[in-house]
Amino acid sequence: MAKKGLIYALLSALLLSTMNLFVKMLGSNIPSGEIAFFRGLFGTVAVLVVMYMKGIRFSTEDRGLLVMRGLYGGFGMVCNFIALVHMKMSDATILFQTSGIFVFIFSAFFLKERVPKGAGKWLILIFIAVMVMVNPFSYGGFTWYALVAVLGAALSAAAYTTIRSISKHGKHSNFEIMAYFLITGMIAGLVTTDGFVMPEGQEWLIITAIGGITVVAQFFLTGAFVTTNAVVAQFLQYVGVFISSFYGFLFFGESLSIETVGAGIAMFVASVMLARLKEQNGPIREGKVIEEKTK
Repeated sequence: MAKKGLIYALLSALLLSTMNLFVKMLGSNIPSGEIAFFRGLFGTVAVLVVMYMKGIRFSTEDRGLLVMRGLYGGFGMVCNFIALVHMKMSDATILFQTSGIFVFIFSAFFLKERVPKGAGKWLILIFIAVMVMVNPFSYGGFTWYALVAVLGAALSAAAYTTIRSISKHGKHSNFEIMAYFLITGMIAGLVTTDGFVMPEGQEWLIITAIGGITVVAQFFLTGAFVTTNAVVAQFLQYVGVFISSFYGFLFFGESLSIETVGAGIAMFVASVMLARLKEQNGPIREGKVIEEKTK
């Protein structure tokens, strides 16, 4: 389970960073809320098709938690998109990853979870690596959009924690959980869009790619939070900060220093060690989901 959780978390980080790249590319012409709407629309269609093919029904239990997960995740996604479009990709991603701090708080208060014994030093290493990348003593981009990114981080942390709470009941498929998020994300994008701009040509291809990546990335992300401790799963997502910083440098000419490279390597090493430690100590209490249900 530890190895599976590591693979899920790293794959979700890679895919979500790639999705952020596409969002940044579209943001110069398409409003952020509209991008969120199309992401939710394409993702919803794909998930509903999969649910139909697998015979997965929407359950009648935990609907309140499922709706809450959808609301938190949907509006958190819109906040993230707004920050990505108006800030440097690396800065927006770093601020959004402060959700790890909120996950720590929420999981302690609401899930009563503890970090696996001996994991503290690796979590601290990841935190230090992120601080090196943020360089808060010279960071001058704390604008209104930065506040939006932090709000998105808090909402996403609430969504992640809710996923963990739902998974402990073991009554829901990953796809059902994703469906609530995507449907709500579509609605959130629609209500936060001031004006609709019809995509053209290659923009439709990028939008379609965002929708496809969303489904796969959310499957891996949900799996990561189901198969491991919520705090560990969230801190593993910091690998995405390094990936997004690299994308920003490669496609938008944003700065990528040697410190950023070193911090990214440190985060990856710490992530691997966390997974090994989890495997050695055994699971604390694994969440469960139902992958398939019969009609």
